[in-house]
Amino acid sequence: MNRMPEARLPVSQGVLDAGQRASLDAAPSAKTRRATGARIFLSLVLVSAAMPVTVAQGVPIVNSIRILDILLLFAALTLVLDLAYRPLELGYRQVFWILALLVLVSLVSVVWSQDRTATVRALTISLEGLVGYLFVVRELDGLSPRRVVAYFERFLYLLLIPAVFLLLRVPGFEPAVDPDVSRTSGEYLRYFTRLSHPILGSSNNLAAVLVLLVPVLVYWGHVRKDRRISIAGLVGAIAIILTLSRGTLLAFVVAAAVYAMVTAGSRGRRLALGRKIVLIAAIGGVALASVYAFNPATRELLATRLSLRNFELRLQLLTDAWSKIESHPVLGYGAGVAPQGDLALGEEVHNAFLQQVLYYGIPLGFAACVLLCALVGFFIAKRRKTAIAGVAAFTLMVELVSFLFQSSFEGTIHRVLFYMLVGALVALVRSSEVERGAGKVAAS
Repeated sequence: MNRMPEARLPVSQGVLDAGQRASLDAAPSAKTRRATGARIFLSLVLVSAAMPVTVAQGVPIVNSIRILDILLLFAALTLVLDLAYRPLELGYRQVFWILALLVLVSLVSVVWSQDRTATVRALTISLEGLVGYLFVVRELDGLSPRRVVAYFERFLYLLLIPAVFLLLRVPGFEPAVDPDVSRTSGEYLRYFTRLSHPILGSSNNLAAVLVLLVPVLVYWGHVRKDRRISIAGLVGAIAIILTLSRGTLLAFVVAAAVYAMVTAGSRGRRLALGRKIVLIAAIGGVALASVYAFNPATRELLATRLSLRNFELRLQLLTDAWSKIESHPVLGYGAGVAPQGDLALGEEVHNAFLQQVLYYGIPLGFAACVLLCALVGFFIAKRRKTAIAGVAAFTLMVELVSFLFQSSFEGTIHRVLFYMLVGALVALVRSSEVERGAGKVAAS
């Protein structure tokens, strides 16, 4: 898609005072307005990603087609057409190749897959995710960091609107479950016990997406004193608490401890941000108490989650997975395959790293896990150039720690969203580097 670049102030004009900046923000140039219009397609993709409605079912290989799939197919076409006059915008090449190698692992597993149809389906999802990454990087290229963060804010609200409508039982936002599932069954009612999404799935799936948005919003609102973004960060954090996703909440604690050990920064800034996080947690606790008081289903859920039954079921899944790995330790069973027909282990091991080993065997599975962790390492290395890279590293660290307790990464939609939001993080860090570089030049 041919886009006009965002208008930039020539460095020769020097540093603008606050009034001049406000004037430019209030009255964008014609080029900036055209650039905004050119991103209408990005907005459509974000809307379809937040509510990925199915338009066709029973489709060979892929099973179903969503509006998001159609839009990303069109995005892939525009990426190909772009090659006629410019190379692909890869963002950071290292990040692109990490994601591409994850796709390559899925492709290679077709050779030995026990279910080639399932593996081709998984490969198709990974390729769609890679297209999503390239598309987001291209569409956000040239925007200021403030405008990139605005897209994080918009997508957060787009996700939460259907989640709240589901909780309020608004018609049209019922859980997208199999028609044969009873409306009085636990599988159906669990959507109303905690904040969930009608299409993305129950609470863990929603939390896994929110994780990739909230740290950026909280940090940006705090550092830039942006009240609107701070409110979005607060709303997103409360939403994560209301999902009651124990794995996600624990992931924040573990990731914060690990991140503090492997990085060094301004103690004063960390303490100030830490106090704000404690305040957010307190407000989230009040929100949770309110839901507990007014929603009987939530009270029943919390009572059952205090038992060891769920832990025992998770432990049994891990034990079964290891037994399957012992049967095929070198090559595994193939991407997306339910090993030896055991549907319970197809996407529900509740440990994304172990799932990679189950799919690809120990050598390639371990390599896939290392590639995922390399994403965090890349942004940690970048943080000395721009602080927002450290936020991106922490965001991905929380997501990867949560993968120890759930398999959202294997979800049909979530993997695509993961790739797309990694692209958004890349765009934000690159934009911040450009802004920082321009500031240095202007100051000199």
